[in-house]
Formats: sequence, structure tokens, C-alpha cells
Amino acid sequence: MTLFSIATKNIKRNFYNYFIYFASIVFNVMIYYTFISMRYNKQVARFVEGDEKILVLFNFASIVIAIFSLIFISYSTSFFMKKRKKEMALYSLLGVKKKQIGSMLFYENLVMGILALFIGTILGSILCKFFIMILANFMGVFGAVDFSINLKALLNTLMVFGLLFFVTSIHGYRIIYKYKLVELFKAEKIGEKEPKSSIFLGLLSIIILVAGYSIGLSTEATSDSFLINIPVTLIASIVGTFIFFHFFLVLVMKISKNNKRKYYKGMNMISTSNLLYRIKSNALTFSIIAILSASTLTAIGTCYSFYYDFNRMFDTMYPFSYSYITNDKSIDEKVEKIISKYPENKILNTGEVEFIKLDGKLINQDTTSKKQASKTIYLVSKSKYNELAKIKGLDIEASLKNKREMILLDHPRTKPQIAKTKEMIHQLIELSLNNQKEKLTIKDYLIYPAMNDRYGQTTFVVDDTIYKKYYMKDHIIREKGYIIDNKNNSHALTKELIRFLPNEVELMAYYADTQGILKFMGMILFVGIFLGLVFLIATGSIIYFKQLTEAQENRPKYIILKKIGVHKKEIQTSITKQVLIIFLAPLTIGICHSIVALLILAKLFNTTLLIPMLLTILPYTMIYFIYYILTINSYNKITNT
Repeated sequence: MTLFSIATKNIKRNFYNYFIYFASIVFNVMIYYTFISMRYNKQVARFVEGDEKILVLFNFASIVIAIFSLIFISYSTSFFMKKRKKEMALYSLLGVKKKQIGSMLFYENLVMGILALFIGTILGSILCKFFIMILANFMGVFGAVDFSINLKALLNTLMVFGLLFFVTSIHGYRIIYKYKLVELFKAEKIGEKEPKSSIFLGLLSIIILVAGYSIGLSTEATSDSFLINIPVTLIASIVGTFIFFHFFLVLVMKISKNNKRKYYKGMNMISTSNLLYRIKSNALTFSIIAILSASTLTAIGTCYSFYYDFNRMFDTMYPFSYSYITNDKSIDEKVEKIISKYPENKILNTGEVEFIKLDGKLINQDTTSKKQASKTIYLVSKSKYNELAKIKGLDIEASLKNKREMILLDHPRTKPQIAKTKEMIHQLIELSLNNQKEKLTIKDYLIYPAMNDRYGQTTFVVDDTIYKKYYMKDHIIREKGYIIDNKNNSHALTKELIRFLPNEVELMAYYADTQGILKFMGMILFVGIFLGLVFLIATGSIIYFKQLTEAQENRPKYIILKKIGVHKKEIQTSITKQVLIIFLAPLTIGICHSIVALLILAKLFNTTLLIPMLLTILPYTMIYFIYYILTINSYNKITNT
């Protein structure tokens, strides 16, 4: 029997224990291959219209996955080796040389790697079309997606992961030389001392975390201390996390242990003691997983928040699929004729408005009008604005108490912009046209433009009487707008309209003006989600491996408990509680960190966070708890059968 055949038999015999590890690296290979394949996919290149800067995102994601896979596989290998030290000792006792044992470990890792590489690339090739369809949906791109296998991506994946598995296999070969025979036999018998508790450090961790959260949440984006306070919050969160898991959890367990009435009830004594003695070895893992979970949730939440918010913002800024400025009404008929050639983009509604172009001067309370510079502003009547609001399907109405009031139409995006807009409320604007002057008060502001929003245009809603007073043909700017069906799938129509309209006619097209940003945001969201899945699966797997290792070590204790009459259901309940705390503690801290980070970002960028936050945290938690259920079942089979 050769060492290679022994290695393959070991894999078959221990495959149940290897399964989660194997599935994790298969997923890593699959995602890596998918990103590289998309990088060189001609259809994806067409989606981004050949923009190499956007395609570089896939290269970046692939590098991150490769580095993370190396760390994850090396970390996982150390768990398996700890579990198999006694097996290695028996081989040595039977006369097998360290070189031969190392070779056997080398073959095991290599076979697992080759098998994972084979399955991962096959799954990646099969699912690549599906992933491209998801990407196309995020980017708002429509059209059929063809199945294809990219040889360049395949060779790249084989080279990168082949080298990675070879390096980790050499690491497995060298592990046997680090231990003496006696150390291998005693590996599972090395006890852990009860960790020391510290009330001061335990409470300090909570104070640091709360202080860090408070500093971050109370900091305004416009304040001078913003650039100082945010790093302070970040450092406080990281330091507080490590102290929390090293001391506060120990303190909680010891307090629970001192509650004699509860401690001696049922299996609480076993559960509490096991957690207390294992907390020290798990503290570092908890801290890393909490910080990694927080980073993952924050990154995905931020990407989705911007993607979600940009979609809403563009719907607000571009209520009409197309609008253009011209006083030549004959162009309307030609435009409508062009649109009629595209039945999938039929006209749903139309709107038209005549803006009055004139000079306006802001008059502050502490200055005179002579000191203020005039700027071009635009007026729209209250009745016309409300009519357009109904056409656009908006449940809003411009309301003015008297003709001396006006409403500013603005679309602020960040806190500083909102603050600047609010400062204008109750200020006076002096209108000036052909020697006619009038002062009106800004009553309020609305974020919905009359037509498609034009950069740099300042528009006010005024009473119909004021509008008629300043209405002069020489100062009228007519804007015509169309709302079409399937505006996100109007590439061909948009291109034809751009070709048709003369250069002097300014066209504002939803598709042309927004798709570049939406495609980029959609791609970032896609990359963020899949990188987040890689991190989530890795963190879930690490906890799973660690708990299985501890289950093997605790198995003799549970056998003794069953012999003295403890029922299997009681043992299962005890295991469920212990593993729940192991999983719940880092997840809870990670979610708290991410919520605080997202709230800070929401203040900074004035984004909508509730829905993105829920749609990020809930799926993450659900997948995380799948690992919890798998861990309970595996732990129970090892210790309670």
C-alpha cells in the first residue's frame, strides 16, 4: 500500500469532517473563476461599453479572494492537524518515518486541493451565465446572455489555486517536524486553566465601545472634528471588541457561575463550565470574526445603500425619460415619430412647461441688495407645477398662502447641501426683469424638479399672478418631456434621439445620463455581495472547525455523563446553548459595529439606510445560522451518539 493510497483512504474516511472545509474552498475557487471569467467576457465588456476601469474591479476582487483563500486554507489546515496529532503519533510509534508521514499529509492536502479545483471550475463554468445575468440585472442591462467557457480564465484559476494548494500542501508536510512524539500523544490532554476575570477591564470594554459609538454618532459631517472623531470611533470599536471578548464574556460566565441556584439547575453547570474554560481560546477568534463580520456588513450595506439611493435620486432628478429645450414645436412631432418606432418604449405620458428666465438677487438680513450679486433664475407657476406633479405620479402639491411667497426647487444630496438649502428659507429674493423689480420670500423647498433636473439651474415656484406678470415671450424657455415604458431598456431609442436632435437642442435623457453611474454602482454591489459571501462562508467554517475540534476533545466527558444517567436530550440542549453563544456573541458585536458605521455614513451622505440595512443584515444572519445548525448537528453526532 502506497502513501498516496493511504492518503486517499484517509480523505474518504474523514470526508464528513472535511466536508464544510471542502465546500468552502470549492466556493472560493468557483467565485474566483467567475470573476476572472467575467473580466474577459465579451458580453460583460459590452455591458460596460469597454470601460477598462470598471472591469479592473473584477481583477481586484480576484486578488482579494486569492489572498483570503490562502489565509483561510492555512488557518483551516492547522485545525485539522491539531485534531489528527494523535493519529500522527501512532504512525510514528509504528515505525513510520516523519518524512513518510509528511508525504502522506502532503498528498492529502494536494488531492483535496485538486478535487476542489476541478469541482470549483466546473461549477464556475456552469453558473457563470447565471452570475452574469445577476450582474446584468444589477446594472440595469437587458438582453440574452450566452453560455461560454473562457480558456484564459480557466488557465488563470488553475495556475493561481494550483500554486496555492501546492504551498499549503508543503505547509502540511512540514507540520510533522514541529512536534515531538510525546507532544503529539498529549495534544488532546493539555488542559486549559480557568481564565482570569477582571471587573475593571470587562466594564472598560463596554465603556470604550459605548464611547466610540457615541463619538461617531454625535459627529456632524460639517464639523471640523469629523476627520478626527471617525478614526477614534474605528479604533475604539476594534480595541473594545478585543477587550470585550477577552474579559467581559469571562466576567459574565463567572457571574453566572456564582449564581448557585441557576448554576446547579439541569445541565447549566456543564454548559457554563465548558464555556468558561473555552472562552480564552475562542476570544481571539471571536474578535476577528466580529470585526470581519462588521467590515463585510458595512461594505455590502454601503454599496447597496448607494445603489438603492442613486436609483431613487435619479428617478427624482429625471421624472421624464426624455426632455429637451426648444421653442420649435415641430420637433415634437418628429421625436414622437421616432419613439413610435420602438413599441417596447411606447409613450406613457407627456409634459410641457414654459420657464421664465430672469435675474434674481438673494437679500440676506444683514446685508443690502446692492451688495448681492445677481444670478439667473427660472420661474414656474404653481398651477403648472401641480399639473406636472400629477403627470409624474407624485402625491405632492406646491402650496402658497399668498403671492409674496415662493418655493425653491432643489435636490440636496449631502448634509452640507441640505444645511445650505435650509439657510435660504425665509430669505428674500429680488426679481428683476425689464426694470420690473419685486421681493418675494422663500417659504419652503421641494426636492422634486418641475422637469428633468438641470445642473446649476435655480428654479422657483411662484403664484400664478406673479408668473403672468413676468411672462414675456423673449424670456421664455420651453421644455418638453416624455415618459416612456421600459426606460432602463432604451439604449437604441436614446442613441437615435441623440443623432436626430440638433446640437443647439439640449437633450436630457434618463438612460444616457444615469446608466454609466448605475452600471458602476451595480457592479460594485455585485462584487461586494460575492466578496461578502466568501468572507461569511469562511468565518462560518472557522467556527465550525473549531467547534468540531472541541467536540472531539469533549467527547469523553459526555460519554461519562451518559453513563451516570444524563439523558441525551439534556446533553443536546446543553450543546445547543453553548454553540448558540459561540455563534451569537461575535455576530451581535459585528452587527452593532456595522449599524453604527452605516448610521454615520447615512449622516455624511444623506442616504436612505433602513431598507438597505435590513436587506443586508437579515440574509447575512440567515446564512450564518445555517452554519449554527450544521455545527449543532455535527457536535451532537460526535459527542451524543
